[in-house]
Amino acid sequence: MLLLPDKNPDQNQEAIVLLEKEIALLEAELRGLESNLNVFQTKIRSVLSIQISRIRALTDLYKSQKKAKKLKRLEQKKRGKNYKEPLDLKINHASFTAPDLVSADDKQELKRLFKEAVVQIHPDKLINADVDLNKCATDVTAKLNEVYQSGDLEELSRLHEFIISGNALTYVPEQPQTIKNSFVMIQFLQDKKRQLLQLITEIKSSELYQLWTNGRDIETIIAELRLAFERRIIVMEKRTR
Repeated sequence: MLLLPDKNPDQNQEAIVLLEKEIALLEAELRGLESNLNVFQTKIRSVLSIQISRIRALTDLYKSQKKAKKLKRLEQKKRGKNYKEPLDLKINHASFTAPDLVSADDKQELKRLFKEAVVQIHPDKLINADVDLNKCATDVTAKLNEVYQSGDLEELSRLHEFIISGNALTYVPEQPQTIKNSFVMIQFLQDKKRQLLQLITEIKSSELYQLWTNGRDIETIIAELRLAFERRIIVMEKRTR
């Protein structure tokens, strides 16, 4: 990632303004894509609701039948002379959150970064602050909690650096002079731009997007999907008899 030197504040401010404009355009593109695809998907689902509901019901039935067969085989094994109970590892599923899926070292690092960051911007620390600053602290704290719960150490590290730098509570969009650390701000905005580009790429790579942009009218698409769904239903009904 190319970063501009912190020794040139004017150049850094220009880079920040440019990144803000690029991010605004990407956010607008993402909102447009999501809105159009949601409308497109809603139309398809409303017309094919019966087929979709049937496929879901058959999928659930198949899973339950598969589970029942597995239990039946297990009971048969238990009646055998040489059967031994496996030494199962007990798991508390209630506490099976995203941070628990990472290594112990990463989990400790997640906790450290979270604690260091939250103490800087938690709204309780800004009781006497003005309304705008308190709202900013509330929004950043909510984002910090969201990233921590996701267990994404890389993203939490970037957000932690952004908060510790002092930018989180001073930054005003389109006013780069409010930024305390332009070097960190550039990193933060570059990462935000990268994430938006990734989301847009994922959407444009999806099957739904390909259907939406293939130039055919929606009635033709729905007719093809109905035929495909009905064929799938026939196969699933045979499988679950």
